[in-house]
Amino acid sequence: MLLEKLIPQFAIQSEASRNIEVSGLAWDSRKVQPGDLFFALPGSKFDGHAFIPEAAKRGAVAVIGEKALANLTVPYIRVKNARATLAQAAAAFYGHPTQQLKTIGVTGTNGKTTVVHLLGQLLPECETLTTVRVEEEGLSCVTTPEAPDLQQIAALALHKGKRYFAFEASSIGLAQHRVDGVHLACAVFTGLARDHLDFHGTLEGYLSAKLRLFRMLPRGAWGVVNAEDPHADRFLSACRGRPLLYGIDRGDVRAEKARLSGPETKFVLVTPGGKAQVRLPFPGRHNLLNALAAAAVAYAFGLPPAEIAECLGKASLPPGRFQRLRARNGAQVIVDYAHSPDALRAMLETLQPETHRLIVVFGAAGDSDRGKRPLMGKVAGELADLVVITADNPKSEDPAEIAAEIATGIRAARGHYVVRLDRRKAIEFALEVAGPRDTVLIAGKGHERVQVTKDGPVPHSDLEVLLSKGLALSDQP
Repeated sequence: MLLEKLIPQFAIQSEASRNIEVSGLAWDSRKVQPGDLFFALPGSKFDGHAFIPEAAKRGAVAVIGEKALANLTVPYIRVKNARATLAQAAAAFYGHPTQQLKTIGVTGTNGKTTVVHLLGQLLPECETLTTVRVEEEGLSCVTTPEAPDLQQIAALALHKGKRYFAFEASSIGLAQHRVDGVHLACAVFTGLARDHLDFHGTLEGYLSAKLRLFRMLPRGAWGVVNAEDPHADRFLSACRGRPLLYGIDRGDVRAEKARLSGPETKFVLVTPGGKAQVRLPFPGRHNLLNALAAAAVAYAFGLPPAEIAECLGKASLPPGRFQRLRARNGAQVIVDYAHSPDALRAMLETLQPETHRLIVVFGAAGDSDRGKRPLMGKVAGELADLVVITADNPKSEDPAEIAAEIATGIRAARGHYVVRLDRRKAIEFALEVAGPRDTVLIAGKGHERVQVTKDGPVPHSDLEVLLSKGLALSDQP
């Protein structure tokens, strides 16, 4: 594709540069292929402008950047925002596939992966892009990949005959313009709680990043909002499209006569188009809300309540979300991705009424929001009978210091805890002290297959620790 088709013409100063043939887009100089257009992206640790010579050496035909540079060996085009330009160029390069798909972006602190996963089971011919898939396929970034990966996946979905494309829109991905250039048919807001303040600085900054998704909605598109969240009005105000509220007790799509005890959830799905009885094959108030979010999207796209109810009755959760196992002595073991105070609370409150003693194993990520560590400790100290503090992607930080910050919250709640920094040993310890009527929640990593340390990623899977050592057997079909 010609460069002038990818970059706004006002940015291209040289007439000769307009006719440069571009065969690919790159933002990592180590992966540049001959014919690529290289984007020098500024970052918190590295500045892409420093790697322009390497990109040119590898065959980049032109470079997009933000700084005033001269005497380069390749054509250089300066733009105000290289990330935003990359996103628009990616959409053009892959033929604007999200304009031809009914594209759904899901944002919120918790529930994004589950809602997108459920949409893949409710909507016919729906391609999904979740955190789990991003990690399994080694895509760029976490949760929301860089714009070229996102647009390429959408283009491949269109080529395969898909009709819908549902993806997770993270706050960081939105702030870094990775979603710019996506044409949305629907945006979903699942709720807001404290997270990623190391990146956004304040809760308002975090909220503003998520609001970007709703400000992208064209008129006629759907804005699906959790009516139970205190920030719902902010998202409704940002929505130029058609609003649709969901919630357990209130909203356009809601649950009547909900029975939340036991391993499944029964309720009557209420929509503006009618009602249907649902038997959801997994528990938890938070999962009921996730199911209602997906149901609201399905209703918005024309599925009748009876069909939505039938699909929900056969639905499954994503890997590493409320994954049930059974210890050798009969204790229930749950592996879940909960890694924020609200998510941890939701899991513990779901499990607490159904067990004798509740034991939780968790840690907190390094090089991230330190303020949520004592908050998670406080939640665990209030709701669990025993907390086993361990490591969870400590990165460059000392795991013992992270554990100490978590412990301050547990002590404030007068909870009981032990520290076992080796995550394998922490899991083994929890199962050793658990009785047959107890429940052990192993939280924070869910589907993840590595532990990120100061020495780099180390293979680790909570599920593999449990299954490979015979500590527990799967309790699910």
